[in-house]
Formats: sequence, structure tokens, C-alpha cells
Amino acid sequence: MPELPASLRASARLALDRVLQDGSEMATGWVDSADADQWRQEVRQILEALATPTDH
Repeated sequence: MPELPASLRASARLALDRVLQDGSEMATGWVDSADADQWRQEVRQILEALATPTDH
């Protein structure tokens, strides 16, 4: 993942946290229920990557 400013990482994390919440239209309307668990895991992996700034 490219190095991002802290403020952008924080905003991205907030947005991804929202799509993981119960009742999220992203999770219920855009993700096939058969793929939902994998999708959530992938979003969590992105959240983890955003939490750790890269060292260059």
C-alpha cells in the first residue's frame, strides 16, 4: 500500500468501519451473501494496513 498522510488513513478507516457495521447498505446491497465473509475479511485486512504507516 502506498504511503498515505495520517489524515487520509484516518478518514479511510472511518469509512471502512462504517461499511462493516450491521445494517450497512454496502454489506447488504452490494456484496453477495455467499461472499460476505470473505469480503469482510478483506476489508479488515485493508483496515490493518491503514493502521500501520509504511516505513520508506
